[in-house]
Amino acid sequence: MSELKEKYRKCIDKKANYRFWRSFYCTIFGWAFRLIFPGRALGAENLPKDTGYILAFNHRSSMDIPVSFLAVPEYFRFVSKEDYYNHAFFRWLFPKFGVITLDREKPGISTIRKIVDVLKKGEIVGIYPEGTRNRDDDADMLEFKNGVALFALRAKVPVVPVYSYRKPRAFHKNYLYIGKPVYPADYDGPVTAEKISRFASAVRDASEEAKQRLCAIMETKSFRKEQKAECKRMKAAKKTAKKAAKAARLAAKKAAKEEKAAAKKAAREAKAKGAKPDQCK
Repeated sequence: MSELKEKYRKCIDKKANYRFWRSFYCTIFGWAFRLIFPGRALGAENLPKDTGYILAFNHRSSMDIPVSFLAVPEYFRFVSKEDYYNHAFFRWLFPKFGVITLDREKPGISTIRKIVDVLKKGEIVGIYPEGTRNRDDDADMLEFKNGVALFALRAKVPVVPVYSYRKPRAFHKNYLYIGKPVYPADYDGPVTAEKISRFASAVRDASEEAKQRLCAIMETKSFRKEQKAECKRMKAAKKTAKKAAKAARLAAKKAAKEEKAAAKKAAREAKAKGAKPDQCK
């Protein structure tokens, strides 16, 4: 694809209520797309809670994006190359889905800051760190670009690898595996080229681990079994968290009640001490 034409560059920063538009289109057309490209994701229990994070996908085809949007829990935006804006359809569509565009050859400081700011706000961003499509289903993943590591280290957010088993096919189930997150906690201090390179390697290793895990599950034909087991674990964890939250609320209520009772007692004692001199007169 050719470079972005200058006359379309102004469309990149076009504002839109992407949360509304995504919900609107998913409600209207999501059922049809799920019917044509049904997606199944395993590993939702690995998604971090109460923080923004990056979803790092391997890239098979242009259908990866809509399949992952509908299969992976939680809303996320994604990063795409800016020359897609040469096409009128993408100029219309991308702002409505909160797409962040990037010049892969010379990423601007403003774009890097925009992605980092989005992550710091607690949003979820999808990135394809291979940088291009790897069409061969049996081939190894390509080398990861350092951008995913740069964004994660600057925003101090984890990276979650997501591996797509095969190239998405129409009217076939498309399987994805969400791996364990890679946290930037071990890379404190100034963000250097060496740290970025090491973190990018760690993310690729995690993606490779997710790949091996999903391939093993598919070979044993146990995806549905694993998904049911995960669903049970998540329900149990949710129930435990709910009980813990309820216990914490009751403990806080009890502590507040005891504190109030102690304050009343102290006030009565102070009042009694203040009344003694008057009684002696």
